[in-house]
Amino acid sequence: MPTPPTVAIVGAGPSGCFVAQFLEKKWPEAEISIFEAMPVPYGLVRYGIAADHQGSKGVIQQFERMFEKGNVKFFGNVSVGRDIAFQKLAESFDVLVLATGLKHDASLDVPTHPQACVIGAGQILKALNGYPLHSLPKDNDGQLRALGRDIAVIGSGNVAIDFLRMISKSRREFSGSDVADDILMSLKASGLKCIKLYSRSSVAQVKCDKSMLEELLRLPSVSVKFADVPDEEGAIPDLLREYKSNCVVNQGSHIEIELIFDVLMEEIDCIDGRTIINSKDKVTAKPRVDAFDTVVTAIGFTNPAGQDKLIPGDECVGASVYKVGWLKRGPKGTVAENRKDAKSVVDQICQDYEGGINRAGKTGRASIMHELSPNVVDYDGWCRIDKYERESAVQGRCRNKLRDLLTMIRVARGDT
Repeated sequence: MPTPPTVAIVGAGPSGCFVAQFLEKKWPEAEISIFEAMPVPYGLVRYGIAADHQGSKGVIQQFERMFEKGNVKFFGNVSVGRDIAFQKLAESFDVLVLATGLKHDASLDVPTHPQACVIGAGQILKALNGYPLHSLPKDNDGQLRALGRDIAVIGSGNVAIDFLRMISKSRREFSGSDVADDILMSLKASGLKCIKLYSRSSVAQVKCDKSMLEELLRLPSVSVKFADVPDEEGAIPDLLREYKSNCVVNQGSHIEIELIFDVLMEEIDCIDGRTIINSKDKVTAKPRVDAFDTVVTAIGFTNPAGQDKLIPGDECVGASVYKVGWLKRGPKGTVAENRKDAKSVVDQICQDYEGGINRAGKTGRASIMHELSPNVVDYDGWCRIDKYERESAVQGRCRNKLRDLLTMIRVARGDT
């Protein structure tokens, strides 16, 4: 077999790890390096999948087996664009795969008052997952700002339902999770009472999974209400009709959730410290005005222009540079779907190599090691962090995630 190419993958989330896994099976002798801006791997699995859905994080175990073989090397705390130039990677490796995902919550495309309290659901869910770099609002004393008693959620996909479930659960309902308890308590400090979810879609066209909505409806801590469901076919209409016909109001519930469908956002205003949603019914055009302490958006993810200098434009993606996952396809698809996408990208890489479009010959990581910081975290360093987090977990939690980057690096070195 010809000499396999040297491969650099930027991003150690599931898409990047799946690419490495497939390439390692295809070319067992290949030099494969994964560069990750955080000191820890697994990206969306660690910080995106909800903290109370530990079963969905089980894919990490197959990535661990891959790293433990030693053929795929992890370089954590290496930010491309800060610690090493994109161009340097492209010059040093035969194949470069960009798997950095989409980092930012998409913004509402409606006029929004600058003082309105609007927060992305992705930021909140990452913070509840122990993400060190969250940017949630703080009060005048520098403390995390509570969401308030009345909040709105705009969007009806799985991220919106994740947020509703996470923010509605009591602390004891998180047994076995790794939720950041202090952040959860701070967000709910004002005594959350009412949540209204606004969906642009009709009931039949809602994008969330039936199982996700079902889980929310079963929570003992909430009561859910909505208008009569139209006579439409579909898993979600059937579920809501069944819920309404069988529902017995839980006297112990403390949070009321209202689902509002077929609604168009028109403006987000701010009056006397309250955030105001001006909207209208898509069918009747009837306007409605509602006031909230906080509006949470769950309408997708993006990398706004100018905010992510790591990723070059599409013009830089040529014969030896590939994109994968959300960066390539947009913010859609489960971990399993991103696995399929990673497989198709690897098939293309192999086809290009075997067809002579790409050639081996670049020296790979040997060309860049001297440029990397001494604070790089390797896989052994990550294992020390993993062990520390598990051993420091309080009763009822599976781990206590480190949230300070410098502490992560010290633990990775074995300094604590």
